[in-house]
Amino acid sequence: MSSQNRPGRRPMLNCIPVLSIALALAVAPCGGAAAHSGRACGELVESGQSSGATQEEALKAAQVWWSSRAGALGPGYENWDSAGERAMECEMEGAARFKCKATGRPCRPAGAPQS
Repeated sequence: MSSQNRPGRRPMLNCIPVLSIALALAVAPCGGAAAHSGRACGELVESGQSSGATQEEALKAAQVWWSSRAGALGPGYENWDSAGERAMECEMEGAARFKCKATGRPCRPAGAPQS
């Protein structure tokens, strides 16, 4: 009996949907919509490659790195939830590590005062 068919053992293919979900984390573009909604948005910002023992850990680290870079534009831009064109790219590194990168267009929250 192969190790993939043993009871209690999940085949490696079960990990693919988890990675696919992370790759599909994109939202509607902020570019044109931002001009109509009055939100100020900057150019695309990319985090560096963040790694972690779990995918969740690597995703969080990439988001924090993105926020620190986006925050250089000024107050309010660091908020990942307000960003447009958000995307997370993740991949497995070896058997037990994940690498993730966050990309998004930093936008000030709707209604934020202009600085």
